Amino acid sequence: MKNNLNRSLLITTLILSGCSATETGQGLQTKPIQTEPETTEHVTKETEIQELKSRILDLEEKLSSVGEPATPNEGWKRVKNWRRLEVGMDYDSVEKILGPAHRIDGGIVANWYYKNGGRVNFYEGRIHRWEEPN
Repeated sequence: MKNNLNRSLLITTLILSGCSATETGQGLQTKPIQTEPETTEHVTKETEIQELKSRILDLEEKLSSVGEPATPNEGWKRVKNWRRLEVGMDYDSVEKILGPAHRIDGGIVANWYYKNGGRVNFYEGRIHRWEEPN
């Protein structure tokens, strides 16, 4: 009986000492072995994530450079779009930002007029100056 009690005490002590050693980081620790397919899959996922992040950044950059027309071909309604104009822009660039003009006068020197009072002045097909709407 005394032998069984000693054995139980010894087992209990070993179990408790193993638990406390593990809790303090001194016990036996095992690290799962990573197999080749898991490593390859992880690298593939990381690559895919990086590609997606890159695509998102590209799309955000494109979105930030696009004007915000009120409705298609009515970018002229927003002052923000008028402020995207730059001296030297060609007709197509202006039309993409503001939409088609409501009236056009001229030839080498041309003026595009919009319903809201805005006007773009071109010289030889390039913006020379413009007046934002009131």
